[in-house]
Amino acid sequence: MLTIMSTIQIFGTKDLGRAIQEARTRRRLTQIELAQHANVSRGVLQKLEGGRGTVSLENALKILHLLSLDLVVSPRANEPKPTDRGG
Repeated sequence: MLTIMSTIQIFGTKDLGRAIQEARTRRRLTQIELAQHANVSRGVLQKLEGGRGTVSLENALKILHLLSLDLVVSPRANEPKPTDRGG
């Protein structure tokens, strides 16, 4: 079964947590199973999915990788561009 997930924008920890939880449940993994695969505690995953607490970037990236999710950083389309002032 092929599942295509569209690109979503993450504006905060709750958005990231929701995306991780949705990807985990689509793959029919429990929190315990994903935590074991990522070599983190279930509490880390609970905090991450709940958008609360402090979770290291390393652990978050491990979990994203296991769920085949990419973290992409890009400039906002509606931000004004700095002008070239020369010099």
